[in-house]
Amino acid sequence: MNKSLNLAFSLLASFGLAACGSTDAVDDPLAGTWTNAECFGVSSKPADIESCSTELTFTDALEISLQTEWVSLAATETNPGCTTTRIASGQTWSTSHADGTFTVSGNGSATSERSNCVDPADDSPAASTTDIAIPSGDQDYELSGDTLTITSGALKGVYTR
Repeated sequence: MNKSLNLAFSLLASFGLAACGSTDAVDDPLAGTWTNAECFGVSSKPADIESCSTELTFTDALEISLQTEWVSLAATETNPGCTTTRIASGQTWSTSHADGTFTVSGNGSATSERSNCVDPADDSPAASTTDIAIPSGDQDYELSGDTLTITSGALKGVYTR
């Protein structure tokens, strides 16, 4: 009987320690993908761009990534009809919900790709770029249901799930 109790307490203690030392964000309200129709990195949509989208992802593994897509007008002079996709990744995030801040840590990497162009010669495969980045540091936010409002920093904007 004592061996059974010792084994049971050992197992419960192991599970308890594993849960306390967890490094994921399964139940975190920020975890998930948030989007908007803004042209990331500029204050307004450029004249030769038909549409934009920005996607910000906070993973359960505490990784953060940013993906933007800009679709140029079909008759524009430079890269007509192209979808330019930029992705920044390789960084981590943590949050202080009580303070309404999240912190991005580390140095990420980024790629840029151009596809679906009117002239297939304008397409270009994903290549390393410095055109997009998620700066490390604190950013203020507010959460209300399925709306995330980032009120400071480079990611400032309103995003929805």
